[in-house]
Amino acid sequence: MTPPVRTGYKSPDANAPIHGQDVLSRTGFTFKSLCSFAEERTHHGDEASLSCATNALSGIYHRRRHPTWPGRCGAITGQLTAAPRDPLQAARRTRTLFCLPFAGGGASAYAPLQRDLANLEVVPLQLPGRENRLAEPPAFSVREVADEIAPATSTPYALYGHSMGARLAFEVVRELRRRDLPPPTRLYVGAAHPPHLRVPLAATADLPDDAFIDQLVRRAGALAELRDEPELRELMLPLLRSDFAWIKRYRYTPEPPLDTPVVAVAGVDDGEVGPSDMLGWARHTAAGFGLRTVRGGHFFVKDTHEELARLITADLADEVGPPEEDEVHVWLTGGAAGANEVLRHYAGDVRASACDADGLGLVAVTRAHRAGVAVRRSAGAPPEAVDLSELGVTEREQIEDAAEEDRHWLAERAVTARRALVAGAGQEARLDAFPDLGDPGPWQVQGWQVLHLPLHTPGGAARGAVAVPYGGARLALFTLKDRTR
Repeated sequence: MTPPVRTGYKSPDANAPIHGQDVLSRTGFTFKSLCSFAEERTHHGDEASLSCATNALSGIYHRRRHPTWPGRCGAITGQLTAAPRDPLQAARRTRTLFCLPFAGGGASAYAPLQRDLANLEVVPLQLPGRENRLAEPPAFSVREVADEIAPATSTPYALYGHSMGARLAFEVVRELRRRDLPPPTRLYVGAAHPPHLRVPLAATADLPDDAFIDQLVRRAGALAELRDEPELRELMLPLLRSDFAWIKRYRYTPEPPLDTPVVAVAGVDDGEVGPSDMLGWARHTAAGFGLRTVRGGHFFVKDTHEELARLITADLADEVGPPEEDEVHVWLTGGAAGANEVLRHYAGDVRASACDADGLGLVAVTRAHRAGVAVRRSAGAPPEAVDLSELGVTEREQIEDAAEEDRHWLAERAVTARRALVAGAGQEARLDAFPDLGDPGPWQVQGWQVLHLPLHTPGGAARGAVAVPYGGARLALFTLKDRTR
C-alpha cells in the first residue's frame, strides 16, 4: 500500500487548499475529461495532479449533500463549579489521528477535518481503487491497513472510522494488539453498527445496479446523481460494490474487549444507524465508552465536520462543556454516589436528574429543560420479574399479544420509558399509552421525547431511558470510567 495521504493541495499563489470545485473552475475540465484524466497512470510525473483531479471528482460526488420507583430518582438544580483539570493534558498525549473512509469514499472526505483539527496531524488513509489509487483494484485487507499504521504506534495516536471505516478501524486495532503494538488512545467510530451485529444495508450488495443505487440514495443518503449520471455510475459502482461486498463478508470473531476507550458518534438525522444502535459498541471496550450525537445525517463527517472536530478536540482534552439547548448529557455511574462525581464536570447553571437501581445509576444533565431518567438491570432476569402494574391496559395487551421471545424486552423498555416520562413530566404522564412498543423510537408522548438506552455494563446488560420536553434531542452518553484515560 502507498503511504498515508493528506488531502488539500496548495495553489502556486496562495496558502489555501484547492478543493475539487476550485480545480474545475481554474482548469476548465469537464466531468468526462476528469474521469479519463483520473484513470490514466501518468500525468507528466506529477502525482499531485492526479490527486487533484480525483479530489475534484469526489467534490462533485459530495458537494450537494448536505415518581417513586425501586431505587431512587430525583432532580438537582443549581450553580456548579467544575473541578480543576489540565485541559491540554490528553490533547498533548495524542498527536496523530488516522482516518478510515466510508464505503465508496476516499481520503479527500477528511480534508475538512484536517483543516478543523489544526492541533492534530490528521492522516486519512487512502484505500485502493479510489482517488490517487484509482487505477488499482478496489480491494483491501485489515493486515495491509495495520501495516500502514504500525510504524506510527510508538507515539500517541487515535483512530477515526466512518461507517465501513469504523468496522475496519476496529479490526485494525485488534490486529495491532495481536502484534503487541501500543493501542490508540481513542477509537472513534462514526455512523456504524457495532461489529457483532449485521449491517442491514449490506443485503443490497447483490442487487441489480439500479436497485442497489436506489437503496444507497434512499437509505444512506448517497447522491441522487448516481441514478442519472452515467460517468459517475461508471466511476463509483465498482468501488461501491467492492466495499459493500467486504461489509457483507465480514464476520465478527469474539476476542477480549479492547483496552482502548471507544467513542461512538451518531448523526441525529441518520435513519440507518441511530444513537441507540451505536450503544452496542460499549461491549467491545474494557476501557470506557461514550456516545455523542451530532447534527446531520449518515455523512455528518462531511456535512457537519466542524461539530465533529469540536467533539474530538474536547474529548481528547478531557473536557465536558455544558449541554447545548437541544442536547442531553446522560452519565452511566456506579450508583447514587456517582452523581456527585458527574456534577464536578460542569460549571454554571445546569439541571440534573438521577436514578439508581441495583448499584447502577444514570444521571441526566440539561442546560435548562427538565429531564426524566430511569434505569434497571436486565441481565438474566426472568420475564415475570418485570412489574407491569405501572403500564396501561393498551400497553399490557401489546406485550401479551407479542411473541413469547419478545415479551420480556418489550416489557422492560415500556416500564423504563414510563418511569423516565413520569420522573420528568409528573404523574399526568401516565394518561397516554405508548402506541407501539416495538417502535425503536424515539417515542413522542404529550410533547415529550423518550430515548431508549440499551446499555452494556461490567455487570451485564441494562436498560435505561431518558425523557425531555422537546423533540429532536441530541444524546451524549458518558461513563465515569472513560474520563480517566
